[in-house]
Amino acid sequence: MNITFFTTLLFVLQLIYWIVGRRASKNLKNKEDYFLAGKTVRFFPLMMTFLATQVGGGLILGAADEAYQFGWSVLFYPLGAALGLIALGLGLGRKLVQFQVSTVVEIFEVAYRSRVLRKIGSMFSVISLFMILVAQIIASRKFLIAIGLSSTPLFIAFWAIIILYTVRGGLKAVISTDIVQAGFFSFIFLLCFIWVASDTSFVSTFEPFAAVTTKLSGWLLMPLLFMVIEQDMGQRCFAGDSAKTVSKAAFWAGIGTMIICVVPVFLGILARNMGLVIPTGASVLMVVINEVTNPWMSALVGCAVLAAIISTATSLISAMSSNLTSDFFKRKESLRFMQIITAFFSIGAIFFAFYFSNVVDILIQSYELSISCLFVPIFIALFKRQGNFISALLSMIFGLFSFCFFKVIPFSFPSEIASICASLLGFYIGEVTVWIRKKGSITVKESA
Repeated sequence: MNITFFTTLLFVLQLIYWIVGRRASKNLKNKEDYFLAGKTVRFFPLMMTFLATQVGGGLILGAADEAYQFGWSVLFYPLGAALGLIALGLGLGRKLVQFQVSTVVEIFEVAYRSRVLRKIGSMFSVISLFMILVAQIIASRKFLIAIGLSSTPLFIAFWAIIILYTVRGGLKAVISTDIVQAGFFSFIFLLCFIWVASDTSFVSTFEPFAAVTTKLSGWLLMPLLFMVIEQDMGQRCFAGDSAKTVSKAAFWAGIGTMIICVVPVFLGILARNMGLVIPTGASVLMVVINEVTNPWMSALVGCAVLAAIISTATSLISAMSSNLTSDFFKRKESLRFMQIITAFFSIGAIFFAFYFSNVVDILIQSYELSISCLFVPIFIALFKRQGNFISALLSMIFGLFSFCFFKVIPFSFPSEIASICASLLGFYIGEVTVWIRKKGSITVKESA
């Protein structure tokens, strides 16, 4: 890699993101402007921000690393994210919009008439978003170290710029920079794929190798189901100018996500079949890119990888801030207060990132926590607008218990599916309990 070109281009791009984010942050008037971009986002910017939010460190660096070990089966991981977006496009996004809420967990207050459940749900959502943000920061740190940029002050300065324009501009800044970042990384990844695939000497090295089965359910189901309850996805649905716009944007973003994410999986498999040795802590993606392209292309791909990581991270920062300020604080808090909260948690994520290392595992565990506790009651609420408090509460309790239980006790059945089944069981126990109570009260009235 041409480090001089890479460093120069990286900071030029950072400057562009800063300028774009600053322009977008003008004329912010209220909470709706800050968190939902005034609910006026149209098709193209909405599609690009959906795409930018999903294509991050996990789907790029993480997928390449996993593909190096497990082969084409890793396509189930980006396929889960792509199918989740397509599901939003085919109707679930429209149902979310119809609730007229500002956060996904606000559905608990609307459908189950409980602010307590809303706060509990928001707590799980914030924990998941925070750990996914940590995973993005870890991915960027591992990436920079792998190419020889190990300076901690440089790393912190890099993220400080990102946090500043995100904090300042809210969702408007995030969407504006997402358009630039998604356009850049999509072009570079596809250009790189064409470059490598056109060389038959590399493609001819492909040989099948054993697929993994133990992780398939986690790779496919966790990103897919998380899409329905994920605040950064919900935030974009609520920001669209119409339900129709949301559906179209989510559907085409899902198609785009799958196309782009074939590239890192392809390159991870290529690295394995070429017999490349990956140094400890290095990125499989960048090792193979350095091997099969030239230093200039490597630098471009490096900047594209960081653009993907940044775009996902800024979306997570905005979504996490939305949960915190909307679900835990008074509605009339000042814009300055929202910005301080956003900055505080974002800075905290940087320091947490120094204590973890595996990107994909953190992502899957973060998805699984929220899905185990929140997916069943929220998904059912999309089709049944008036639910029972006890059903939602038991669903969350059963889901949390099973999530913790299966982390301690080994289980041959996929723990992700088992946790969802336990949550569903809790929900229907609640439904039966409420039905018995109602039937009993009717019987008492009739006898009286």
